[in-house]
Amino acid sequence: MLKIKISGIKRYEDVTLVNGICPDYAGFVFYEGEHRITANIASHLVFDLRPEIDTIGMFKNQSASEITSLLSAGIIDMVELCGDESEEFIENLKLRAEAKIIKRFSLKTPADLLRINESRCDYVSLTVTDYMENSDISKNVTKPVFLRGRGEAVSFADSVKKAEVFAVDSAHMLDSDGFISPASALKMCAKIRSNI
Repeated sequence: MLKIKISGIKRYEDVTLVNGICPDYAGFVFYEGEHRITANIASHLVFDLRPEIDTIGMFKNQSASEITSLLSAGIIDMVELCGDESEEFIENLKLRAEAKIIKRFSLKTPADLLRINESRCDYVSLTVTDYMENSDISKNVTKPVFLRGRGEAVSFADSVKKAEVFAVDSAHMLDSDGFISPASALKMCAKIRSNI
């Protein structure tokens, strides 16, 4: 069954929305940008999140110790690497923590496909554009795919039904002035669930 991830959780209003929608994953951004959240605030928000929703910490070129401290504290369940982290970094992180790792990749060439399939990560994160425009390559990805959306929620949901992926990720698609738009989140999740 197709999984759903809503990213950019940073307020109690977001937690209330996510608890109502009940996606499979909630994403917390720990790298610089408008969606960034501190470990302290995340720990309070996670406390109020439904226990069946797994939390994913999103990082960009941060230290392994920062990531493992959030895992050890029970703030996050999984890790998403969004930067230029090397395979050596992924391997080191897997030795230090027993957590599933998602790695963002670009998929435009057969060389990209080789890097993805040889990676030590457990899952890959690809944009809907890369995945759909390069379907002759993407059909050969051997790892479960989180498909990241951009743009309008309903058109993203329509694209998802054409793709064979593990999960969909709202990424920054649900933004409204730097926050999750409840209307867009509800519309996207309803459309995706009706297509399953």
